[in-house]
Amino acid sequence: MKKNYMFNRFFLISLITAIFLALPLQHTMAKPSQTVTVLPFIVNADKDMDYVKKGISRMFYSRLSWPDRVEVISPDKITAFQDELTDLPEDKLVKAASEKTESQYVLLGSITQLAGSFSIDARVYDIENKRYMSFFEQSKESDDLIERVDRIAATINQRVFDRSTVTWEKMEQEKKAYLNDLKRKNPEHLMKMPPGWQPEEEVGWKVWKYLF
Repeated sequence: MKKNYMFNRFFLISLITAIFLALPLQHTMAKPSQTVTVLPFIVNADKDMDYVKKGISRMFYSRLSWPDRVEVISPDKITAFQDELTDLPEDKLVKAASEKTESQYVLLGSITQLAGSFSIDARVYDIENKRYMSFFEQSKESDDLIERVDRIAATINQRVFDRSTVTWEKMEQEKKAYLNDLKRKNPEHLMKMPPGWQPEEEVGWKVWKYLF
């Protein structure tokens, strides 16, 4: 009986010791926070849409921020050195922004007005791996821009950071419903894609041609 008691006590002490020893190792192996710089989008429109530019930066800041996983540089911090990046070609712009903020990723893009509708183009640059990923959405009116930017943010979260959001789940449900509806229609409609949807091969990473 005494022998069993001593064995159980030794086992318990060994287990507790092993747990405490593993804690620092577990902390070391934890995935470090990734840093993202969101540069102000270029707006090509026939009217003043500066409020849209500011709103988009704030939207990406709030939607891409992920505690302990993804840190997005504050838009106010970007504004502080924005003048230094003026007129730089895109490759130098991305490099300079990454260096100033010590970011692993840089997000930039543009919004272009076309006959009353808007196209939204965005690119995420992975600095360390020298690659980028493109994203695209279309909006029929300015009031629809917030929702479309939200969808781009959701896609970036999923494709780049492997993070599922409510918006992403909603998009997946819409896609399944749309494809199921196509199956019930004539074959000539099967190749059509909803506005803003990109084939899987177009959403993946592409090699950055400016390998600085």
